[in-house]
Amino acid sequence: MRLIDDFSASVPSNFNNSLDRVIPTSGTVVLAEFGLAVPRSGSNVLLEGTVGIRSFLGLPNILVNVLRDGGIIGSVQVSTLAVNEIRLAAFQIVDANAPVGYHAYTITAELLNPLLTQARVTGPLTFTGTTIGPVS
Repeated sequence: MRLIDDFSASVPSNFNNSLDRVIPTSGTVVLAEFGLAVPRSGSNVLLEGTVGIRSFLGLPNILVNVLRDGGIIGSVQVSTLAVNEIRLAAFQIVDANAPVGYHAYTITAELLNPLLTQARVTGPLTFTGTTIGPVS
């Protein structure tokens, strides 16, 4: 049987059109982050997130990265097909055999095609993590 060793969440907003975070044309923006303990070797961390994005200029392609202690462990690309379109990106990533210790998990966003495009995170924006111990 597997046991849940830890749980954490960063929930800036559960609602649509409740945020207005600009995704910069250069660099990245931190959307959400939390700390999570991995007390035993062989544990997996289940990361789940939802990011609501609206295009404001052009047809932006946005890369949402999931990081553990500053290193990318997964990513999701979100593309829009029309100006003012709202896209909801939901993802699940498993950090298999995560190293023992206390880790910072972060999601960031960046524009892949910043020339003449703009996008904003408008919500919902949720990010959760669950440490699941090895079979005992």
